[in-house]
Amino acid sequence: MSRSVERGRRGAPVKLSDVAKRVGVSPITISRALRNPEIVSADLREVILRTVEEMGYIPNLAARALAGRHNGIVGVITPALQQYGFAGLMIGIEDCFRDTEFTVQYASTLHHAEGEAGLLKSFLTQKPAGVIIAGAESYRDLLPLIESATCPIAHITDLSQEPQKLVVGLDHYAAGAEPTRFLLSRGYKRIGFVGRGGDVRSRRRLEGYEAAMRQAGLFQEDLVIGGDAPNRIGLGRELFSRLLQSVPDVDAVFAQSDELAFGVLIECKARGIRVPEDFGICGFNDLEFSTFTEPTLTTVHIPRYEIGYRVADLLLHAVRDETRGKDRVDCGFSIVPRGSTR
Repeated sequence: MSRSVERGRRGAPVKLSDVAKRVGVSPITISRALRNPEIVSADLREVILRTVEEMGYIPNLAARALAGRHNGIVGVITPALQQYGFAGLMIGIEDCFRDTEFTVQYASTLHHAEGEAGLLKSFLTQKPAGVIIAGAESYRDLLPLIESATCPIAHITDLSQEPQKLVVGLDHYAAGAEPTRFLLSRGYKRIGFVGRGGDVRSRRRLEGYEAAMRQAGLFQEDLVIGGDAPNRIGLGRELFSRLLQSVPDVDAVFAQSDELAFGVLIECKARGIRVPEDFGICGFNDLEFSTFTEPTLTTVHIPRYEIGYRVADLLLHAVRDETRGKDRVDCGFSIVPRGSTR
């Protein structure tokens, strides 16, 4: 490492003019190249990027926001950054923005709906290129902010929710009804619903489950059991144990997540309940481990990567003022029959 680079990294911050002087171009050329790399030649772009890396230059996003329309950041607000299921969405979002001029930043509400508006306000004050709201609980406080925002805002939602533009999601009511009908078609009758209904998507799936069971003349309130803790394997065991106490003849469950379903499967093995002969289990999300349990887990596949990529792509087109196709995209779901159902 040269002494000049070392001083730049350890002493006074490296300025845009320092990089420009080293490369031999104007500061505005450096700024444009960092903001829109495609506007300079490939050779010059390579020199600029290498020099930026060598000198340890960090762009001033606040200055960029003052000088232009936005600071080059896309904010993502989600209630579930800590959950396995969000990883697929995140990879899709990241892949879409990977070779662009935009940087992605995440913020999590941890399922506290009252924090959604505050996080959106925080992002908007920084002049972002755009924002993705991935799974808002309520749009009551968000809609006024969205309507007054100067940047595009895209959404991952249950398709019954309010946003009409830049929306990607699925019908969670159908994603609760169809798996229940699937279990009924396999000969199970006393089908429990395991998992909390704390967010709007979970509640919609519960409504779909209840409708399918009522249509079959088999609904019973005792068959629904939830918990306040996050969806984890241990909670699945606990909830299933409580369900057996209240409904001993339950013969299947539709679980709100694969983690809960795995917990039910473990408790079945501990109690000597045969799966799938005497008891059926259907999970939700189709996480990777569901193909490695014994027996493997029947589950509901959600195209999380596609949802993440599609919502990012909608936002990217909107930020660039480019024409796009549909403003609302239904990515759907599918039932994946495996070893835990007959």
